[in-house]
Amino acid sequence: MSEKNGAGSGKLKFIIIGVLVLAIAVVGVLFLYNPNLAVPGKYRTIQSAIEAAKDGDVIVVEPGVYYERIDFMGKNITIRSTDPEDPGVVAETIIDGRRRGSVVTFTSGEGSGAVLEGFTITGGVGTFQTLTHDYEGEEVVNEGYYGGGILITGGSSPTIRNNVITNNGVDLDGGGIAIQDNSNPTVTNNRIDGNSAFNGGAIAIWQSNPIIENNELSNNRANYLGGAILVDFESSPSVSSNDIHNNGSTSGGGIAVWYADPLISANKIHNNSAIWYGGGLAVFDASPTIDSNEISRNSATNNGGGIAVAENSSPLISNNNINRNYTDENGGGIAVIENSSPIISDNTISDNAVLFGGGGIYVGDSSVEISGTNITGNLVQQDGGGIAAVAGSTIFIINSIIDDNAAGRAGGGLVIGDGSSATIEETTISDNSASTGGGLIVQRSGLVLKMSTISDNEAQSGSGGGILMVVNSQGEIENTNFSGNIAFEFGGGVVVFDESTVILRNNDFIANEAQMGGAYIGFGDASIDLSDPDNNTYSGNIPEDVEPVVDESEVEEE
Repeated sequence: MSEKNGAGSGKLKFIIIGVLVLAIAVVGVLFLYNPNLAVPGKYRTIQSAIEAAKDGDVIVVEPGVYYERIDFMGKNITIRSTDPEDPGVVAETIIDGRRRGSVVTFTSGEGSGAVLEGFTITGGVGTFQTLTHDYEGEEVVNEGYYGGGILITGGSSPTIRNNVITNNGVDLDGGGIAIQDNSNPTVTNNRIDGNSAFNGGAIAIWQSNPIIENNELSNNRANYLGGAILVDFESSPSVSSNDIHNNGSTSGGGIAVWYADPLISANKIHNNSAIWYGGGLAVFDASPTIDSNEISRNSATNNGGGIAVAENSSPLISNNNINRNYTDENGGGIAVIENSSPIISDNTISDNAVLFGGGGIYVGDSSVEISGTNITGNLVQQDGGGIAAVAGSTIFIINSIIDDNAAGRAGGGLVIGDGSSATIEETTISDNSASTGGGLIVQRSGLVLKMSTISDNEAQSGSGGGILMVVNSQGEIENTNFSGNIAFEFGGGVVVFDESTVILRNNDFIANEAQMGGAYIGFGDASIDLSDPDNNTYSGNIPEDVEPVVDESEVEEE
């Protein structure tokens, strides 16, 4: 029995010794393979650590100023500060390019496993690039410096997060970041501030589809397009949930889109400025989706304090709050020009202002569909408090509210002019005011109005409390309620002048008021076509209606 016990004890000792040897070997391997490469420490520079790293390695950089430019060299590695979530650590861990090129480059097809996190990136002036593309049958060549802070090209798709990218500048595109050549990075939770470029002060995107989300982009400048972001040539990025403010450019103070179709959603785009097109956002020859954004307090000298849609563009503009934007001319909230055709649905467009042309929306030489939209509280010094559609435009409005807008001269709610046409259905036009044409003025244009409400509008010193039609205009109005509209002179509900014609069918005229023609009145060679018998209804208008068309000499004699 004792011999068996001794043999068992020896075997147990052998097993224990074997386990200890194995444990020591494992610890030794772990000690020799440390996935965190420290800088400074074993490696004096970040670039030397990159050269030594393998895919999956993590390079941890201590606080300090690193005067170098780094290239990820096609490696899917993480380079981070000691605590990327701590703004203090990020501010103290600086990579300064010393104005010798792009500070960080991804040019060799890096994937999402290539991560840059927790640094201040500064002092970059970009990398010289030649980009060519075919546009409308012509080869376009752009040469210059791109990507002051970060250059991402060659089909690279890294992850850029929790960085501060500041005080970089280039002579062409992407002061903070340039994304090119079918690259699809994720850029998230960064602050991109105080950068400059010819286009895309903070970010320029060319023929790529990145995700740009949850960033703060502020105080960036572009000499031409996109104070914060330029989405350029055949790009389809997602730009979402960013705070874009206090940026400036010639066009697209916040964002400019050219020949691209991005999704621009859930952003706060505010306090940006442009000299020409689009204080908040400008769209050229493009079809973006602009959805659920807060676009406020932006300004432009001309063409769209909030949004400019130009050069044959056809965006979908939906579910946005577009408010308190300003421009001197054409569209305090939105300007649609140059043969463009947006769909504008389910927005609130409020409290915007302009000197000339459309406090809420301006449409010139274009076609617009508006549905489910509230256009309220907008102001124009001259014509079209809510909407101005002119210069041969076509506008279709359904199921919308146009209320409480004001024009200093004509068309408190809308002006339709210069060979344009408007179809308005199931829409309320109420509580608008102007000197003349309190609700709507139609001049040398056509109007089809159905199943709508025109109420409580006021022509404060002229005619046409509800609608004023002048100068060879044509209208068809049916199944519409006119109530409580007031004109200082003629036509509480409707007034028709200057060889204009209108057909009135199945409308209700209730409690409208004017000096003459409480419900409606026509002058001179105007024509008001009523069914026989008249199927409109009248109640409480002041004065009670007389002959629908009055000889102007009779008015003069009175």
